[in-house]
Amino acid sequence: MDNQKEFQARRVILKCDPPLIADVHAIVESYDYLAVVRTLEPDMGIVELIATQDTFAETLELCKNLEKSIGAEILHP
Repeated sequence: MDNQKEFQARRVILKCDPPLIADVHAIVESYDYLAVVRTLEPDMGIVELIATQDTFAETLELCKNLEKSIGAEILHP
């Protein structure tokens, strides 16, 4: 019997000012095991946050706070 739990990723696409991409990475990474951050389009300031089912709600809440604090925009979901 396979004891591995099926991993299903959920993602949030976020747009911010390109100079703030490093700040977004640092903020998200300061929350241990919350989400993995990837820069998709550096010139456009588009990043992807990849979360687990268990951390998705908290990741989305963090992105909503980033909208208020740094003027980011959630593009997906």
